[in-house]
Amino acid sequence: MHGRVSLATLAAALLLAAPASAALPAGNLVVNPGAEAAPGATDSGTQVALPGWTVTGSLTAVAYGTPAFLTAEDAARLGGGANFFAGGPDGNSNTASQLINVSGAAPEIAKGVTGTLSALIGGYASQDDSATVSAQPLDAAGTPIAPATVLPAVTSADRKGLTDLLPRTATVSIPLDTRLIAVTITTTRTAGQYNDGYVDNVSFSFGGSPVAGKSVGARPVSGTVLVRVPGSSKFASLDASVIKNGTEVDARRGVVEITRSDGGVAKFYDGIFKLSQSGGITTLTLSEKLDCSKRALAAAAKPKTRRLWGDGKGKFRTKGQYSAATVRGTKWLVTDTCTTTVTRVAQGTVSVRDVRLKKTVIVRPGKPYTARAKRR
Repeated sequence: MHGRVSLATLAAALLLAAPASAALPAGNLVVNPGAEAAPGATDSGTQVALPGWTVTGSLTAVAYGTPAFLTAEDAARLGGGANFFAGGPDGNSNTASQLINVSGAAPEIAKGVTGTLSALIGGYASQDDSATVSAQPLDAAGTPIAPATVLPAVTSADRKGLTDLLPRTATVSIPLDTRLIAVTITTTRTAGQYNDGYVDNVSFSFGGSPVAGKSVGARPVSGTVLVRVPGSSKFASLDASVIKNGTEVDARRGVVEITRSDGGVAKFYDGIFKLSQSGGITTLTLSEKLDCSKRALAAAAKPKTRRLWGDGKGKFRTKGQYSAATVRGTKWLVTDTCTTTVTRVAQGTVSVRDVRLKKTVIVRPGKPYTARAKRR
């Protein structure tokens, strides 16, 4: 969708479609936050559509791995998925914006809340083309009622002259009469033909911010999700919140969405896991108890198993007894038995570290990998 549409016009349309709910929306409220809703451009001359965003100028999505842009290896390292936002083939200042309708949560907002804005932001090599991401609260008429919170540009010096994206996060003040949030990506060209301001994993959510290396955002998407915080002996129902390292999550009967501090998001289900973070990676270790006694194995037709599905992109790792699977924007399953850890991929690719063999294997759809216990 190109051209300029007034905030008031968009606000009126959104408010008419507002759901009748007083609950505070949970999780990332940005539509198409990682430019994944349509194929990305594979050259520097093409502009593609950005579903969910209103675009001015040539702002577009580019596929990781396109020559002279961010690479597929960058996508794996950053949790970038298939595409990222780029300023596009032309234009000194290009934008993509969307309005988030929060009018249904007016009673909760009136009690006083804050928001969290995050994104990966960067650019090309030593060029000074740049990008920013902003969030601005609006009233029911679409009128700004507070200054915009802006994630600052990542300079070429910040990137050490490399083509890269770096995480930016900020807390957004939310006035009591906020009914809409305007989220805007702005890319600025300073030299060259192409506008090389880059952005990925845009996120706006209510509540406190996850802290890098210490906590993540967690919300139940469907079903029943339980959590047990460090030091507790009992599980309790999960509400949308920030959970700390050491928290155990039971998603056997529900789906939980985990959001990292850098905006990486993935859903997990059909298992129990314990959360930890180290080296910039969020690790979910399968923690449902396995009964591997000789008596239990002899009595069962099959060895007892535990498993966990994951679906999303970001710096996530699921860890079984004998291997750990690091995602690259994908959907995958890790299954533990008493003697094996099996990794299956439904979409994308997963990097699996075999603990016993001390080797790393790339796993793709249709070719599961089995890591085995050491034979006695």
